Amino acid sequence: MEILTLIHDIPTFCVTAESFPNEINKAFERLIEKLPSEQGRTFFGIAYQEETGNMVYKAAVKEVFPGEANQCGCEAFMIRKGQYIAETVRNWKADVTSIGKTFQKLGDSHPNATFPCVEWYKGDDVLCMVRIEQ
Repeated sequence: MEILTLIHDIPTFCVTAESFPNEINKAFERLIEKLPSEQGRTFFGIAYQEETGNMVYKAAVKEVFPGEANQCGCEAFMIRKGQYIAETVRNWKADVTSIGKTFQKLGDSHPNATFPCVEWYKGDDVLCMVRIEQ
């Protein structure tokens, strides 16, 4: 576990999963269909809990240029700069449940952790990040 500081906001655009966690893969498929190419793109997963208690999951990709979200017909979402508690899950595809377990551990370890939770996909690894309110 580490403290990670994002110096800049990360502008992304996203597609919301129709249900959590069952439709996460389909959300990424729908997002990828909107891209001219996956090559060189940075992908994220964004999850938060609504006031009703329902979980919302958004498959997201970093914008290459301002307004790309609008051009692709997607929702824009800003990953806010600031401090995050973070942990890398290595080879996450071998055990997809390890991502949820990692977020649980991060939330339990830091009482000031807030939604949304952010997954930053880096090849076979995923960086799990939970923002610390300041």
